[in-house]
Amino acid sequence: HIQRTIDSEMVKAYWQIGREVVEEEQHGRERAAYGKAVLENLSIKLQSKYRRGFGVDTLEQARKFYLTYQITETSKSDALRRKFKMPAFNPNLSWTHYRLLMRISRPEARLFYELEASKNQWSSRELERQINSLLFDRLAKSKDKEGLLKLAKKGQEIINPVDTIKEPIVLEFLGMPESHRLVESKLEE
Repeated sequence: HIQRTIDSEMVKAYWQIGREVVEEEQHGRERAAYGKAVLENLSIKLQSKYRRGFGVDTLEQARKFYLTYQITETSKSDALRRKFKMPAFNPNLSWTHYRLLMRISRPEARLFYELEASKNQWSSRELERQINSLLFDRLAKSKDKEGLLKLAKKGQEIINPVDTIKEPIVLEFLGMPESHRLVESKLEE
C-alpha cells in the first residue's frame, strides 16, 4: 500500500514538473524557442539546489508526460483553470508504466493499455511485452469501429465463453515466425 502511494505521488510530481517546464519555462509552448537551452539550464539549477534526480532526460520525460496527459480545454474558463487541474491518474500504475504509455502515439491505444494494465495488474515488463506484441492492434483487427471504441474505453470484456476462444493467439512463446499464411486450421493440424 505504501509503495502504491509513493508511486502515485511520484506520477503526480512528474506531471507537475512537466507542467512547470511547459507553462513557466516555455511560456505555454510545446517547444522552447530555438537556441534556448531551457532544459539544460533548468537541470543545472535544480541539481545545484536538490543534488540529483533532475537530469535533462528526466525533465524531458516530465515535459512529454504533461503534454501527453494535459487536460484539453473546451472553453475560455476551462483554459484559465487548466493550469490548476491535474488529470486523475490511475493509482495502480507507476511512473515506469506511464513512461511506457507515453511512447504510444494513438490516444485510443494508450487508453486501452492503461485500462488493461490496471485491470490485470500488469507489471511494467508485462505492459511493455503487451505493447511490443501489438495486443491492441491484434484485438482491433477483429472488432468493428463501435466495438473498438468500446474496447478502448472499457478494456477487453469477456462476456460469453465463446469470447475467450476468439481471443488472438500469441505464438511468440513457441518461437514460431509470424506468418500471414498461418491460419487456425493449420495450427490445429
